[in-house]
Amino acid sequence: MSAFEVVSFALAILVCAFALHAVFLAPRELRTTHAEVVIPGLSPEFDGYTIVVLSDLHQATLPGVSHSRRAARIAQSFDPDLIALTGDFGVSFHHSAAASAPFYRSGMRTLGPVIADLTARDGVVAVLGNHDYYYDASTVAEWLTSLQVKVLVNDAFIVERKGAQLAIAGVDDTVEGTRDSEGGCGAIPAQVPRVILAHNPDAILHFSAELPVSLVLAGHTHGGQVNLPLVGALVRHSRVCRASHPRGWVPNDRVPLFVSAGVGSQIPLRFRCPPEVVVVRLKSIVPQPTFS
Repeated sequence: MSAFEVVSFALAILVCAFALHAVFLAPRELRTTHAEVVIPGLSPEFDGYTIVVLSDLHQATLPGVSHSRRAARIAQSFDPDLIALTGDFGVSFHHSAAASAPFYRSGMRTLGPVIADLTARDGVVAVLGNHDYYYDASTVAEWLTSLQVKVLVNDAFIVERKGAQLAIAGVDDTVEGTRDSEGGCGAIPAQVPRVILAHNPDAILHFSAELPVSLVLAGHTHGGQVNLPLVGALVRHSRVCRASHPRGWVPNDRVPLFVSAGVGSQIPLRFRCPPEVVVVRLKSIVPQPTFS
């Protein structure tokens, strides 16, 4: 065997190893990502308020329900105040929704007990994603409601701690749903800090410039799934998320925006972008003592 053939064989082995890892191992390498954010005007009663985000579960055959169960166990381990499900619960394809419907229904049956077991002090809330619309948004909303999940479609509610208030809002899917320039907060007093949940991070592009927003938590991009060195994420399906920022804190001139890489995948393929459970802790600004 010539030197060229040896090098070619070694490269082929290396490519196969990367491919096997990207398809069979990387989609299961679930990590926990922590984010802290200072919320102006947040009462000290909410200091440390913990929101766990489970985004893009995409329950399907691979990597299997054990993966979703593991994500749920991680979520519960942080004793959350709120668990937020930011859309796309099954697998469905826009241009073949009827053909893929059985896969989505199967994912709902499998995922149902996992979601039903989730608990948090202020409950479990959800927004709808584009794949939920490809299947049937109203059916998905009814299914979630039957699992004791509060579905927020351009709506909000207020959490209270000893008289202090925090608003939790949720917006409809940006592409398939109805956009809301008020971010679901139309009935919320302006002085109440608010966290807005969205499936698609591009929801922020449609918010009113006057809308006060403390934080937006989103998903949808899967972090690109494949994140190439120097190049970044080639596929994001988002205008606001750039190749260099497909997940995590996304720079923009509108609102504080954190985007999850998601728990599952429409296609089980990941490279340098592991699935994640996101743990967000809100921090209040503690007044500093003054000395005369």
